[in-house]
Amino acid sequence: MGLDSLTTLAVTRTGPAVRVLIDHGEINMMDAAMMGDLWRLVNWLRSPAGRDIRVVVLESANPDFFIAHVDLALLAASVDDPEAAVGSFQDLAGAFRALDQVTVGVVAGRVAGGGMELLVNLDLRFAVTGRAVFNQIETGIGVIPAGSGPQHLLRLLGRGRALEVILAHDDLDAGLAERYGLVNRALAPDAVAPFLDRLVTRIATVPLADIADIKTTLAAPDVAAGLAAERSAFASVLGRGAALPKMRRFLAAGGQTPAGERRLADLVADLDRTEPG
Repeated sequence: MGLDSLTTLAVTRTGPAVRVLIDHGEINMMDAAMMGDLWRLVNWLRSPAGRDIRVVVLESANPDFFIAHVDLALLAASVDDPEAAVGSFQDLAGAFRALDQVTVGVVAGRVAGGGMELLVNLDLRFAVTGRAVFNQIETGIGVIPAGSGPQHLLRLLGRGRALEVILAHDDLDAGLAERYGLVNRALAPDAVAPFLDRLVTRIATVPLADIADIKTTLAAPDVAAGLAAERSAFASVLGRGAALPKMRRFLAAGGQTPAGERRLADLVADLDRTEPG
């Protein structure tokens, strides 16, 4: 798949979805090797070879660590040009956020510092109860988070909770992360696999161009710009020609009838499974 050179990530593909296992030493340290591999992954997903991919799931092969944090040796080396060093990491995290594909982080272990900042740039985040632990550690070691974490924590958590998470540099478990809005859901260990299977299967039926349009509507800086983005995206989706035939199949399968609408989620999933071609 063009990813043979990766040493810290293991990538497997199933149809339009890829699973990325983070597997780097004892604690999955975010060091130069991992950052290089993350850039290679992003560049592959942005290349023609990755255009058939619609969903990217990031997990850890290590049950105790998702990503520990950025290697302190890199932080120490940044004193010569701190703005350039931070900018480079912001670019990496932002590259994940800007992907057309849907990115999903599944945390079943510890994640801290720069690992947290990468995580909040993913589209969807899930935590495994009894196992996931989150910590924005930087203020505890004498620096501040600057890899885009504060910007995204503000939007996810609100100002007060963002300040708490950043300044207290304390552990958050899966339940608190869910209540604060850091993750979409906290899932029991035995619920993770069936939930992910259903989620990935459903997302993977959405064409990549439609996913990219939807993400664009959510990236607008204000409501007026967002409404304009929605109008443009809606026109683009209709213009690609797949919507009207799918609507006709929906009606033929029982859409807009009481019986069909009562099983709406399953009905539309059946449409995807029986789509011609």
